[in-house]
Amino acid sequence: MNFIIHYLSPQRARARQGLVNSASRLYRITTFQILICISLGICLNPYHYQDIKLLDCTMEDESHHVDFVTKSILHAIYLNTSFSLTNLETDLIHAYPTKEQVINTMQNFGVHLDDKIVLYSQPNFVKHSTRVFHILKAYGFTDVTVLDGGLLKYIQDGYPTAPGVGYTGPVSQIEDLDNPFLYLAQMKEVIEFAEGKNPNIQLIDARDDEEYYGNDPHLPSYIRQGHVPGSIHIPSEEFLNPDDTFLKPPEIQKILESKGVDRNKDIIVMCRTGLKATVNYFALKMVGYPNVRLYDGSWVEYEDSNGPAVYFES
Repeated sequence: MNFIIHYLSPQRARARQGLVNSASRLYRITTFQILICISLGICLNPYHYQDIKLLDCTMEDESHHVDFVTKSILHAIYLNTSFSLTNLETDLIHAYPTKEQVINTMQNFGVHLDDKIVLYSQPNFVKHSTRVFHILKAYGFTDVTVLDGGLLKYIQDGYPTAPGVGYTGPVSQIEDLDNPFLYLAQMKEVIEFAEGKNPNIQLIDARDDEEYYGNDPHLPSYIRQGHVPGSIHIPSEEFLNPDDTFLKPPEIQKILESKGVDRNKDIIVMCRTGLKATVNYFALKMVGYPNVRLYDGSWVEYEDSNGPAVYFES
């Protein structure tokens, strides 16, 4: 099952029609299609394409915002994910945002529930756009897509950039959002899995080798190292090409099958703080795995629990 939106004709009208008719279940859009939107002058409002609302989802630090101001895709809106879509009132790092946060953020950027939303991130930060993808889908936004390769691929393809500017367009009105619980797993479930009490669950850990095997030199000494017993180790980088694009669906499927990931199971993805795991979530959804949820607390929450013993390996 291939979820790429294909551009099938050199004719501008057909390219535009392909974008307009793309279904909400299509997860990826190509850099060429974004260029077609811009070159067609589809943008009737400087920040609201007739077909797309384009958001730079790179999580905030000073350098990332400077990078956006210096070089972005024309008319993109900078989404300060670290603050606007992170619940800062918990002890967890990168905690899932509240419904009120999502409503306020999307309203301030003029986004409606049924808008076509295209997400991208700056080079080497695919996990930021997939994180926002998961958040928006969980809260009920109907048509959310990730720009495959993000800004890195867009620039490599030779397409034009522009200095990023702050959003000054109209606001929207969102009355309510869905409850995201169907998209999220809880620590209790992960502990039960580790204790062997729920054989229908498969847990995928998206961290790199050092983190998974308990040799992470960057982890503070007060945080336990290792992984949840019984978890399947698939680093998020395995699903990505060097240009930040995702592997083709057959390649993704081959990786999942080689690791014994069963599409009939209830699959939970985790990492250290809930970011990298969304890359794995996205890859699983690309190839049609129906029951996939994110353990948002991930390792920083689990290691602080009274869960079962954690494996330490060299």
